Amino acid sequence: MTVLTPGTQIIYVPTHAAGDVTHPDAEAGFVTAVRGNVAFCRYWSKTKPGELRTKANSEGTPVDLLVVQDMRPQTAVDEMLKML
Repeated sequence: MTVLTPGTQIIYVPTHAAGDVTHPDAEAGFVTAVRGNVAFCRYWSKTKPGELRTKANSEGTPVDLLVVQDMRPQTAVDEMLKML
């Protein structure tokens, strides 16, 4: 089992996507905090590259619906975490 920490890049894969990280409803983002089996994540905008879709708050997401996968340079994620 992968340990999620702030800055871990993830893809949220909804249950109806059956594990398909390329499904149109899958969302790339990164972890900001973890509490038990819930990771709080920020998700990238699909229409505005480099911007967050979730700007006001992180979204609680069950960890079993997350796949660890780098989608952006880690330096970009680290910089975004500093701004939050």
